[in-house]
Amino acid sequence: MASTVRGTVLVCVMAALVAGCGDKVAPVASPPVRPTEVLAATGPVTTWRTTVLDDGDGPELCLGGVAESLPPQCSGPPVLDWTWADHAGAYEEADGVRWGEFTLVGDWDGTAFTPTEVVAGGEVPEMQMPERTPCSEPAGGWTVLDHATTSDTARGKLMRAAAVRPDHGLVWVDQSINPRWQDFLDGEASLEIEQAMNDPAFTIVNVGVTGDVAAAEAELRPVWGGPLCVYQVANTEAELRRAAEDLRDLPGFLGGGYGSVNNKVEQMVIYDDGSIQAWVDREFGSGVVEISSALRQVSG
Repeated sequence: MASTVRGTVLVCVMAALVAGCGDKVAPVASPPVRPTEVLAATGPVTTWRTTVLDDGDGPELCLGGVAESLPPQCSGPPVLDWTWADHAGAYEEADGVRWGEFTLVGDWDGTAFTPTEVVAGGEVPEMQMPERTPCSEPAGGWTVLDHATTSDTARGKLMRAAAVRPDHGLVWVDQSINPRWQDFLDGEASLEIEQAMNDPAFTIVNVGVTGDVAAAEAELRPVWGGPLCVYQVANTEAELRRAAEDLRDLPGFLGGGYGSVNNKVEQMVIYDDGSIQAWVDREFGSGVVEISSALRQVSG
């Protein structure tokens, strides 16, 4: 009997090192799982400036793309408790379709949006400036090394040669060294500027690889004599393609893809409370997929 008591005490002492004998052990959090339906929000959410459109079947929240026809066309979740008379002067009408741009705050139950506050117009996400080459400018500047292989044809060969490498991540061009770059940013549209911007001599071709940068540059340089930047990225194009294909049926998917300069799969969904991002990080690894939420939690 004494032996049994000593054994019980020993077990209790060992358990106390973790949770305290007699205390309840905190439950282990369940790992994030793939969503099977569009998430509902537990508190108020807001949109950016978004089109609300009614083609006769009731108002819809155009969280995805909007076709710029007259009248415009789109589809999205229904907007409940909406009366157009409350927004006189803030919408247009043509061929029986009403539409306007609004910022909405309200409740999202996973299927419909119920606004509690509506403002005509509003903010849109800030446009990002075009990405700049990640490599440091070489001594002497971004100059042409071989005019014979600095052409549109040579640039195409370079891109194809980079794409067949097993460590290929992405290929993109930076035209910011072009003398007409600022005119292009200012939105000046002319044939002269368009032709000037297409000059291969003022185009830095950027090649992202996951393997040996020096070896990749040595292989690609004979193909292209113009400005070239070969740099390290985290993900191959093949890995991103597989992840994007696996996410095609993600509930609430609004759009996205891969191949952008950030070297990730980019997916826009109607709403993510953070659990979708947690799941894709667990499923594909951190830094592979970036989830953006069209509906944003209201802070405070």
